[in-house]
Amino acid sequence: MKLGSIIFNNFWPKIISLVLAVATWFYVFDLINSESFGQKKESAEDVFSRYKFIVKEVPVKPVFTGKVREGYKVDFNAVKIEPEKIAVFGPEEILAGVKELRTDKINLGEYTRSTNLRLGFNSDTKFLRIKSNAVNLHLPVEVDKSEMSVQPKN
Repeated sequence: MKLGSIIFNNFWPKIISLVLAVATWFYVFDLINSESFGQKKESAEDVFSRYKFIVKEVPVKPVFTGKVREGYKVDFNAVKIEPEKIAVFGPEEILAGVKELRTDKINLGEYTRSTNLRLGFNSDTKFLRIKSNAVNLHLPVEVDKSEMSVQPKN
């Protein structure tokens, strides 16, 4: 094919398509640059005046997974978390639904002795500011003496 036949074949539909594309581009460009389409720039005062922000203390709950290894036990009554409560900051409507903060998962099968852990939080709630990003947890693991049995001598 010759270059001339490529250009001049269906010439008028090509010109009409080009004009429509340029007109659409100018229309969209004008929309983007107009004040009504652009994102409003809000100051911090505007955001804070629209929502009521509060600080709320919520308890921290550890999340345990897995099973304790055979021959060991965890005294869940002796588990200690420091701090027990954490202050969170956010919009009142969101904080109304927050009853507790859950720690990262603790796999009980990994521990054969008492240990101290530093854990973060796992929250599905967005727009929260948490005072601290971690808690300390004491996990008491001990040998389960009730499973120990005396083996008879042969």
